[in-house]
Amino acid sequence: MQHSVRSDGGSWLGWLDSRFEEHSALIAAALIALGFIWRLWLAQATFFNTDEAWHFSLANQSSAWLAYKASLTISHPPLLILMLHFWRVLGTSNLMLRLPSVLAGTTFCWISYRWLGLVAGRAAAWAGLILATFLWPMISTSAEVRQNPLLLVFAVGAVYLLERALAENSVGKMLASAACLYLAMLSHYSAFFVAGALGIYAITRMWAQRPRRALLLSWVAGQTGGVALAGFLYKTHLGRLGSLLDQSLLPPQYLFSSYFHSGKDHIVPFLYRGTFGVFRFIFGQTQIGQLAAILFFAGLVILLFAGKPAARARNRALAILLVLPFASNWIAAAAGLYPYGRMRQCMFLAIFALAGVSICVARILKERPSLATAVALGIVILCQALGTRQDRDALPLADQRHEHMDQAMQFIRSHVSVEDVIFTDKATSFQLTHYLCLQQPVVLQRFAAQMETFRCDGLRIVLTGPAAGALTADTLAAGWQNTAKGLHAAGQVWVVQGGWASRLGESLRDTDAEFSSITPHAFGRYFEIFEMPPRHSSPSPTLSQVRISLQCQPTAST
Repeated sequence: MQHSVRSDGGSWLGWLDSRFEEHSALIAAALIALGFIWRLWLAQATFFNTDEAWHFSLANQSSAWLAYKASLTISHPPLLILMLHFWRVLGTSNLMLRLPSVLAGTTFCWISYRWLGLVAGRAAAWAGLILATFLWPMISTSAEVRQNPLLLVFAVGAVYLLERALAENSVGKMLASAACLYLAMLSHYSAFFVAGALGIYAITRMWAQRPRRALLLSWVAGQTGGVALAGFLYKTHLGRLGSLLDQSLLPPQYLFSSYFHSGKDHIVPFLYRGTFGVFRFIFGQTQIGQLAAILFFAGLVILLFAGKPAARARNRALAILLVLPFASNWIAAAAGLYPYGRMRQCMFLAIFALAGVSICVARILKERPSLATAVALGIVILCQALGTRQDRDALPLADQRHEHMDQAMQFIRSHVSVEDVIFTDKATSFQLTHYLCLQQPVVLQRFAAQMETFRCDGLRIVLTGPAAGALTADTLAAGWQNTAKGLHAAGQVWVVQGGWASRLGESLRDTDAEFSSITPHAFGRYFEIFEMPPRHSSPSPTLSQVRISLQCQPTAST
């Protein structure tokens, strides 16, 4: 059967596009199901990093009130911790605790697809679906116990429902959009940037559209509730973050380069680097991330100046929506209030970055769904094949396989006796609590030299204070003999380090001949156990001699 040649790209492309339209729901569902399976596999294949174990330890309380109080000790709103507190009843395996994130991340892909189809057409929707579902950073973000998956799904839900409310003059959908925005604000404070952008976008649309009074009043009610919620969060938590961070796991120089310093940086180069860094983080590959940033801004230009006159007003409003979250982050960064660049703190920008790139790809390819899908798949394949480690807190998959943690816990149980002491840092202690203590709550007691101690599975663990950061070879080597005596170990002292540091034992062995006998046992590159050499006999030290001067080293962010 012959097909007539079409001027818009040929009969076979027309046939393929028509098949896309005919089976769009089935194809989209299949792609999202594949993305769900990939996220599910990753959630069960890897062990908890220190941040995930920390989050669970806060949620693992005897009551919801205690979980809420514990949530006030981290730099995020309480929703994730409270949700985990109730969810843990269903199970505490890696997969079960990560399942809410997997579900949220998968739902984000579906809502993004629906939203883009509504505001930008089918070709942009297909490109956005492929990018959101299969880019590696979007997958890995959805397979961790973190606030970001909840933020993404609730924020894009607020965007989509607002669009539906304006298109259908629906009071119910307007109120549902506000509810999603509240949940996003309770998930991550970067949702405030989304809230501001949505507010301006809604005003722009309603000014041109002149909706019925009931819809306008429902929007005003939603905004009033959002302001009230923001005030509550500020009074109970956000306003106290300065003093909180002084006592947290985060040392002073954490993300130092991601904050703008007026006496050190120039704002334009800072924002330039940060913007390309955001796209590098979202796409997981340096060169393609840089190209994606160019496509995003090209998409903004297309929305502002191209297209049919009848759709130009809505396209310009959409361009405003896509750029406002970036602009809000630029302003906050310039004021020194929020970081900007290649980090998960800016993951909220993925909603708008992926949309802008998808719109540009669709317009370049003349709104061909099949071609847009193929190009998006090509981008994903290149990012997966050539990807570099863009997240400074991410562990390589090969080093985070759960088998490494299983073997490490087995090693501890078979080699460390009840007379021995396990010495570690605060961050790694959360992993030990989670895996060695089998998710049982522990009771921390104060110890000499600003340290803490607890017992777990019959073993004694001593840990450094929160401000000390990760253990380093230099800090361990300095005055180790006095420190070892201060640990009051009848047996041997074992050092355990996880988190994002590596090769502690090897570095310590190279630092001083005293430690040349150290034999590190590595379980992947980011979990290590080794036995310290026996201490020399000497007079008992005083408490001041026991004090260990640990320098701050960067640890992971939540």
